[in-house]
Amino acid sequence: MSLRSFLEQMEEKREVLHVKDAVSTNFEIAYIMKSFDENGPVLLFENVEDTETRIVANVCGTRKRICEALN
Repeated sequence: MSLRSFLEQMEEKREVLHVKDAVSTNFEIAYIMKSFDENGPVLLFENVEDTETRIVANVCGTRKRICEALN
């Protein structure tokens, strides 16, 4: 399973939180990740400062999610 298809599957289950505000890679993303540390949703940072790339985090945030990723 590709990361893209896994994210689509998580979207269908409403387990993805889209962070649309501008965030910095210097501590800000880490702080947000820490606040959703245990059993939190997949985080998709869509507006990362100084890059056009999106960042995905907390993909393996739960055992259930890991099992689903591995099929």
